[in-house]
Amino acid sequence: MKSRTLVQLLAVGTLAIAAAVPAYAQASRCQTVEFSAAVLERFPRIREVCQDVITRDGQEYAVVKADLLRVRGTTARLRPILSDGSRADAMNISFDPARRVMVDGRGVRPSELAVGQTLSFYVKVTEPVAAFEPGDDAPLAPVAMPAAEPAEEEPAPPMPATASPLPLIGLTGLALLALGGGLGYARRRRS
Repeated sequence: MKSRTLVQLLAVGTLAIAAAVPAYAQASRCQTVEFSAAVLERFPRIREVCQDVITRDGQEYAVVKADLLRVRGTTARLRPILSDGSRADAMNISFDPARRVMVDGRGVRPSELAVGQTLSFYVKVTEPVAAFEPGDDAPLAPVAMPAAEPAEEEPAPPMPATASPLPLIGLTGLALLALGGGLGYARRRRS
């Protein structure tokens, strides 16, 4: 019985190590690839948001996943997902409105994008350009990345205007009733 348990533990340990090696290799590839100075200037946290490095059309690209915040015209506002699952500062990526974008395994027109969807985009390692994952077999169409913007503070949502003075008025009235009742009781006891 003990030898069977030991064999099972060894098998589970071996599987855990085998699963960890590709994840480590992927993370190290993002850490070891040589991004150009222009890319690092435009996208300072590229190493933190890099999910993988692929070769496409003879060029190396860092794969980045991001949550879609909004689409205005031909620009998407995205919040890249860091390797630990948290989110980086929001950024803008331009796109060609005639090209399909890959969302959940299917190609959709940019007009069909919805807030909250997770999109993949590619950042060229040697040049500050980015392209959304195409929704068809078309080649990538990288567009220049805008300069890094300072983090914009999201304004705090206004507090709801549901408070009113009625509970305070009610409590004041209740306190005055209790005071009047107490004074009346005290006066009757004296007489």
